[in-house]
Amino acid sequence: FNDQGGSGFHLHLSADRDDDNAFFDRADGDGVSAELRRFTAGVLAHAPALAAISNPTINSYKRFGPDTLAPWLVDWGFDNRSAMVRIPPELGKASRMELRLGDASANPYLAIAGLLAAAYLGIRDKLEPPPPLEGYGYDPSKADKLPGDLASALEAFEADADMAGILGKQFVETFLTYKRN
Repeated sequence: FNDQGGSGFHLHLSADRDDDNAFFDRADGDGVSAELRRFTAGVLAHAPALAAISNPTINSYKRFGPDTLAPWLVDWGFDNRSAMVRIPPELGKASRMELRLGDASANPYLAIAGLLAAAYLGIRDKLEPPPPLEGYGYDPSKADKLPGDLASALEAFEADADMAGILGKQFVETFLTYKRN
């Protein structure tokens, strides 16, 4: 259906620590932990590279654009379904993050590996996310754009040395060769 948007592939992830949800912090005004903020910041920092894994075909990028229900900006927000990273309103044991970046053609194992690599880098480097998106999420003056095509995403993936360090040189080279072919 050329006049319809493609199917998304959203990943929901939470983390446990000592039988408690590591993403929940009762003392925080928003109810989210420092780990979740750093996790989110890592995903945002490595989003252009992550796009290559989560949107692995030429057609994947045809979904991106204003008002498509597919995120095309590098942003995050609380219960904002237009943001690339959404923090759902359920807190406590149900605290989690949702990555809305991928499409249905993504390999789930690679998408999860990329998500965890980016999240690990955010935690390792103690990154902090920008303020959360409020309101309309398709305004390019509010956030950077994701790569607009597969070639640009592959360039971003190749340039992300930290991500390659986690995923491994052999995987990165093989993935890039296969996708460029």
